[in-house]
Amino acid sequence: MAMTQTTRRWLWAGGAALGLAMAVMGAYFLYVGLDRSNQLAGISGPFLSLIGIGLSGVSIAQARSTTVPPSAPQRQSQSSGNNSVNFQSAQDINIGNNNKIGDQG
Repeated sequence: MAMTQTTRRWLWAGGAALGLAMAVMGAYFLYVGLDRSNQLAGISGPFLSLIGIGLSGVSIAQARSTTVPPSAPQRQSQSSGNNSVNFQSAQDINIGNNNKIGDQG
């Protein structure tokens, strides 16, 4: 799946917001001290872990629901003459130039 310009912008904005939130939270923890920071982290940690598990589940569900891109179209070309060219292609099979079948040739 190709990443569009809009998706790229949302990812950059989300990353910037997350980085800013981490910096603000770090500054707040420095301000309130070690004991209070430990209490806040102990309370908020399990909830943030559950949010992370939920986001992982959504990501897995989206990955499984994506459609497989269509396979390459089948091609066939043929010309006749002294040195006949017959080329056919379908997914993993290519049959090329000067093919001989049986005892011909």
